Amino acid sequence: MKYSFTAKGHRNILSSHKKTFEFTKDKEVSLDGDCIVGVEADFSTAKLKELQKRHKRLRMRITAGNTSDEIEFIGNRGFSSNDELVLRLSEFNSERTYGVRADKAAVGLNKKLREKLRNPEQKIDVEIEPVVKAILFDFDDTLVDFKSGLQKAHEMLAKKIFERHNVYGPTTVKLLYDIDLKYCRKAPNSSPELFDRHIWIKEYFISVGIKVTKKEIDELVMFYWRFVLEGVRPMPHAEKVLAGLKKWCKIAVMTDSDGNSHTKIERAKISGLMKYIDVFIDSDKIHKNKPNKIFYEKILKKLDVLPHECIMVGDKPQVDLKLAKSLGMKTVWIKHGLWSESLGGTFSYVDYTITDLKQLPEVMRSI
Repeated sequence: MKYSFTAKGHRNILSSHKKTFEFTKDKEVSLDGDCIVGVEADFSTAKLKELQKRHKRLRMRITAGNTSDEIEFIGNRGFSSNDELVLRLSEFNSERTYGVRADKAAVGLNKKLREKLRNPEQKIDVEIEPVVKAILFDFDDTLVDFKSGLQKAHEMLAKKIFERHNVYGPTTVKLLYDIDLKYCRKAPNSSPELFDRHIWIKEYFISVGIKVTKKEIDELVMFYWRFVLEGVRPMPHAEKVLAGLKKWCKIAVMTDSDGNSHTKIERAKISGLMKYIDVFIDSDKIHKNKPNKIFYEKILKKLDVLPHECIMVGDKPQVDLKLAKSLGMKTVWIKHGLWSESLGGTFSYVDYTITDLKQLPEVMRSI
């Protein structure tokens, strides 16, 4: 979401104020108005206020010819002036104040830009946009309920193995979970091949001392994924939240592979969420599991954004959020399920904690 308006230069613009700067709709300005940087501004108060409703931190880009400068600030929701737009270094609020805690005042603007603003013929372009331009998500148990499908797959696999090899069902379920946990612990920044279920099921049969053919392992892997795919469901409120976020920012997903990209992409399509996602990258594409900088480098390039313009959301802090924070992103931990139960305390690299995706839009408005 972005809003643009134009203004004009004026021979009396000094741009010398040390604490504020201002755009005015007036055509004339005296030398006393040392904070003014543009006249005849055609901004819409209603549209400016709409931008503030969705975003706390904003960025203004002022361009005159081939020269520009940027200012970051926090919006003042009390702004209501139809004639003047003021940004301030301080926290002083008034109906004229569109933003506070600005990182520049008039005197701090680019020197060449300030010179151009004194030309009465100079058109000035002003763009205001959110500082946050993109949200990056983990996939499993952040956007999509993987746990339920996994549970069903383990139960059905245990039933089939009992029918064929007479292994007690609950024993099989426990062993499958233990193998799952083992490889998930080994996986960070390792090879995507560790998520190949052929390896997991082969290890299961070794652990129970039963020899099986490759053909049977292949069959059981297909059987396993059948029930995982049947169990694919978006997390509660995921679709509504993504639909809302999509209106004003870019959305990316980074996720570990299922042992091959095809299965992960198929699950993403079944979830119904792909229509909201601009970039979807799994570990097969970069040949490394999370956390790995290559994920971020590829996503940032594809979305054409910088790290500080992004937020990372995930359910596993060490895997999903630690590296993101070190790169300069804001981080949101969706704290639920087994990970929330097993991880106590707080993490220095977690900026915000939520328990349901429906809380994410409110977090976005506070950033």
